[in-house]
Amino acid sequence: MVFAAGVYSPEELASWGLIGRVTAAKFAEGGAHVVVTDVVKAAAEQVALEIAKKYPDRALALEMDVTKEHSVKEAFEMALFSLGGIDVVFSNAGIATSSPIESMKLEDWTKSHAVNSTGHFLVARESLRIMKDQGLGGAIVINASKNVTAPGKDFGAYSAAKAATAQLCRVVAIEGAEYGVRANMVNPDAVFQGTQLWSKEIRENRAKAQGVEPDKIEDFYRQRSLLKLPVYAEDVAEAVLFLASDRAGKTTGAMLPVDSGIVGAFPR
Repeated sequence: MVFAAGVYSPEELASWGLIGRVTAAKFAEGGAHVVVTDVVKAAAEQVALEIAKKYPDRALALEMDVTKEHSVKEAFEMALFSLGGIDVVFSNAGIATSSPIESMKLEDWTKSHAVNSTGHFLVARESLRIMKDQGLGGAIVINASKNVTAPGKDFGAYSAAKAATAQLCRVVAIEGAEYGVRANMVNPDAVFQGTQLWSKEIRENRAKAQGVEPDKIEDFYRQRSLLKLPVYAEDVAEAVLFLASDRAGKTTGAMLPVDSGIVGAFPR
């Protein structure tokens, strides 16, 4: 089991993506051996140690920069050497940049695509190669976003990169099918708790784009949904586990919203 997880935030190790952290723990709880990866190895080690407290010898931490081809390849080779095989990959790395198109810096656009699109390509490509060689099938789950189907104002770099990743997932599903490899995506929205993705700056920028005060942004996102319920990392983790399991053994190329019901984001 490999997790390409984290939020690409070396400044603050404690902010290691809660979605990746919770999902890794859920898989370990289910009996999986988990490889936790992050661009900052200490962040991955923090998560692996938490898992090891309950499930000894069940988690391995590796450094992996999803924007670097050699880093992804080396991490997968080490995971394969350590585990003997890879059954499931959860590709979860992501960053967010908020800016109107007219004032967006090219470096922000480029970095967003490097992590939110190219990073998922490199992870998916390595996963597909290994699973094909193993001849045992497998499951790839990509953390896409509600922005795939419903992009946001002043969120062009993120929305465009995630849309590219969604199309990538569909092509992986097409090409992986003859080898028994399934590829699906989860589309969460507004998971505020425990993630550096929603930094103070992003909260302020998104609040400005939506015309609300920064301290009201969480309630704004909750109230705009049909169910008017907050979305937590645990909710996303359950969706990932389902798509990775035999319960979804006949599902591939699909997206599963975890957004409390955003009408504009209905898959169509």
